[in-house]
Amino acid sequence: MRRWIIWTGAAALVLISAAALGLWLVLRASLPQLDGELAAPGLMHTATIQRDHAGIPTITAQTRADLAYTTGFAHGQDRFFQMDLIRRQAAGELSELFGPAAVDADKRYRFHRFRARARDVYARLAARERALMDAYAEGVNAGLASLDARPFEYFLLRVEPRPWEPLDSVLAVYN
Repeated sequence: MRRWIIWTGAAALVLISAAALGLWLVLRASLPQLDGELAAPGLMHTATIQRDHAGIPTITAQTRADLAYTTGFAHGQDRFFQMDLIRRQAAGELSELFGPAAVDADKRYRFHRFRARARDVYARLAARERALMDAYAEGVNAGLASLDARPFEYFLLRVEPRPWEPLDSVLAVYN
């Protein structure tokens, strides 16, 4: 009997350790790359993201489009889940992530039709402004794609992140 208890305890310890290691690996894989270089097809010139001791990025670029792309890249790596919550709340789409618990909140926001309004605002932008928003969205999606694993919040919710669209930046303002 005593031997059985020891083997059961050891097996439980191994399983708990394996689960903790797996969780740590998933969390680690969802962190942004802070060092090194990446080739970004969305950039026309070299751009840099330098972070200070607190992790706050300073971004330099030669053109506004490259700055928009690089800023989006940093946001996609660092803050995608928070950005996703903002756009989903404004559009009344939180229940896609959280289920029936968020339906009442979604009803309050859908009443305003912010997604349709954001689509209209985006469509009326000058081509130059729309190009900057497109570059930002492309950067956000590239930043998200550069992670080795989706942000851990999506892992916990068991959903895949939806790509950032240019009009989502307008939608976020309505929140």
